[in-house]
Amino acid sequence: MTDATPQPGDRIPSLDPAAEVVARLDALSDASRDAPQDQSALTALWRAVLGLERWILIARGTPEQPRPFAVSIPQGPVLLVFSTAERARVGGMAAGLTQEEASRLIATPLPAAIEWAASFQAVGVVGIALDHGTTGAWTPLANLVPMRDHFAANPA
Repeated sequence: MTDATPQPGDRIPSLDPAAEVVARLDALSDASRDAPQDQSALTALWRAVLGLERWILIARGTPEQPRPFAVSIPQGPVLLVFSTAERARVGGMAAGLTQEEASRLIATPLPAAIEWAASFQAVGVVGIALDHGTTGAWTPLANLVPMRDHFAANPA
C-alpha cells in the first residue's frame, strides 16, 4: 500500500478548467451583456455555467466550518461563484478582501453545487454572480434548480 499524502513536488490537479472553457464563458457573458433581452444568449451562458465540473467559491469562516463569501448588490446578497482559482482571487480582492482572504477557496462539484447554492435562499441570499471582477453575470438563486431541470430535459 502506498501513502496517498501529497509530497513536495507532486503534481496537484488544477482547480481550473481548460482555457477554451473559460474563453467560452467569457464570450457567452459578453454576448448576454451586449444583448440583455436575448434569452438564447442568457440560456447559453447559464447552460455553460451549470455545465462546469465545479464552482469555486471563496471560503469565509473557520477551516472547520467554512461558508461561502457573498457580496451585496442592489438586489441583495449574492454568492460569488468563480470558474477559476485565479478569478476567485481577483474577484475577492475586487470585493475588498486581502490576497490571503481571497485565496481561501471552496471547490464544489456540480451538479451538487446547484442545490447547495440554492439552499442559501433560506438565509436571505438572492443570487449567484459569476466571476465577479471579470464578467459579473448573475442570476437569482430561485432560477438555479429550474434551469438545471430545464437543461437536463432539453440537452443542447
